[in-house]
Amino acid sequence: MAITDRIHIRNHRQISSQLEHSIPKGAFAGATLDILFSGEGLAKLDDATRDRVEDFASDFLDCDCEGNPHCGCAEEKFVTYLLELRTEGMNPDDIVDVMGDDYHLTAYPGDVRSFLDDAIRTLEAAESLADVDDRPEVGEQVRQYRRSLVR
Repeated sequence: MAITDRIHIRNHRQISSQLEHSIPKGAFAGATLDILFSGEGLAKLDDATRDRVEDFASDFLDCDCEGNPHCGCAEEKFVTYLLELRTEGMNPDDIVDVMGDDYHLTAYPGDVRSFLDDAIRTLEAAESLADVDDRPEVGEQVRQYRRSLVR
């Protein structure tokens, strides 16, 4: 299961109540993205929640794909966001706290830890492939990025 499938709206019930419309708990669920992308009912949200929803939409839903918001760009951008937080030295608990502060999202730290571990293993495989393919410059770039995640 992808990490984005494990990211939830922190105050899901409150937002559903304010919107007077049931929304899925998953931040990247199709119906959730539709509501955020269309902007319907956002005026009903309290200021703090609306600010976080607008931040989420501008940071992750802004792309020119024809299938937006169901094109996968939002998920890719969010994965990049998580990896950037890790390269800044944050542990899984810190990452969960920051995404809660930034976007009112939550996840289990263990799910974030598992995602980061999978990312490191994938980068190790990419390093090996670069070495086998005699592409030392690519291998070194991947190695440096992997090391920034391992700290």
